[in-house]
Amino acid sequence: MDASENKTIDITKIKNPKERAILLLIGQNKQYRYGELIKSLNLSYRNGQELVYSLVSRGYVEFVGRSSELRLTGRIENVS
Repeated sequence: MDASENKTIDITKIKNPKERAILLLIGQNKQYRYGELIKSLNLSYRNGQELVYSLVSRGYVEFVGRSSELRLTGRIENVS
């Protein structure tokens, strides 16, 4: 069993709506390519970079290997 299957991400604790949208989008698709994520949410490259790296540094999202694919580090809870 993967350790990320036990970890949960309480979406209600994510106050930034753009960060919340990123988590939900990745969660729907299991993995999401970095560039496509920025395009899908209509973010500027710089803003998208800041948001993604903030989520990575806080342990919500990780890069898959050395690729540009992103995935959640746990499953999302409390989606309304």
